[in-house]
Amino acid sequence: MEHQLDASIRQIMEKHRVAGLAAAVVRDGERIWSGGFGFANLERRIPVTPRTRFRIASISKTVTGTAIMQLADQGLCSIDADVSDYLGFPLRHPAFPSIPVTMRQLMTHTSGLQDEYVPFAVDARSENPPRLAITDLLLPGGSYYTERLWGEHPPGDPAGFFYSNTGALILATVVEKLSGERFDRYCRTHLFDPLGMRETSFRLHDLSDPRSLAVLYEYSAEDGSYTPAMDDYGDTLPAEPDYDGYVPGVNGALFGPQGGLRTSAEDLSRYLIAHMDGELDGQRLLRPETAALMQSPHWSGNEREGFFRQSGLSFQLTADLIPGRTMIGHAGDAYGLLSALFFDRDVRWGFVVLTNGSCKVKGHHVFYPVEEETANVLFASFSGASALPRHSLFTKRL
Repeated sequence: MEHQLDASIRQIMEKHRVAGLAAAVVRDGERIWSGGFGFANLERRIPVTPRTRFRIASISKTVTGTAIMQLADQGLCSIDADVSDYLGFPLRHPAFPSIPVTMRQLMTHTSGLQDEYVPFAVDARSENPPRLAITDLLLPGGSYYTERLWGEHPPGDPAGFFYSNTGALILATVVEKLSGERFDRYCRTHLFDPLGMRETSFRLHDLSDPRSLAVLYEYSAEDGSYTPAMDDYGDTLPAEPDYDGYVPGVNGALFGPQGGLRTSAEDLSRYLIAHMDGELDGQRLLRPETAALMQSPHWSGNEREGFFRQSGLSFQLTADLIPGRTMIGHAGDAYGLLSALFFDRDVRWGFVVLTNGSCKVKGHHVFYPVEEETANVLFASFSGASALPRHSLFTKRL
């Protein structure tokens, strides 16, 4: 007989037409439960497991920010210095040329940059070998530069909060400049490998089996159909661009630092523990004071209909997910995927939820109902003493 938790999650999935869902829960420094439900590939009936890899969208930004803070811990940069000093070219808001743009601003979405990056990022990843430089996007006269790149507020103005993926591209370029390593390799060497995250990479071709990837689906409420939108590769990955001649620091957009990380619920739970508890299996990503700085509020306001009320450094703080609790983490929303990684330091509890397609209607909610309902079911089941099994795996038959 299936456990009540499985039944509750299946009810949520049925209600919101979720194609597949993977989740994990951590408490007191260890993963206490993980589960897979539904299908990673609807056409081929491949079930989701806790080790299915999802392209997790904007949770990726927390990894990019963590990489920057590691370099700051080493004394290689200051998050309040002019980022131009690290990029090697002047990054300036044309209306406020005397005000420097800093990495703190980039991580809190207060740099003045808008979200005018998509054509550049798509074309950069499509080239073989890659030739575009991030200066083509950021400098006046660049082939992808537009005046719409900048908003009306000066860098650092809290009133100018604008959730911008462009900032993550710049931060990844700085990581490459300071480390001399390609962004995907830096993250693997200094973040994922130390934490034992063997199913995680910003480089698609590090994931050898395409069948382990969750296809991301856009759901149509009109006819109840699911249309593949990302990672529908069948048995063979596409040819990889030739990166042999790429010079680190030219274009940090190549590996999707704003949203292109692929990982599993189980791997992501290890990353969550490392941030929540400061270390995992003796491995520490950041100094305790640096981790605390990332997780503390640096901006407060009310943006995106209340979704953003407090921002840390590449982390979000929210009291709108679980009643009465302030959660630290990040959410993701792209190509039909919804993802969430959040933790409550006060009770040393956290969770990961990854879905690859659902009916996305917010209504009066700040988060999507499927995120909110799943988070609250997990919190009710695991935030206190729990007699539930450490691992649950149920495959929903759609």
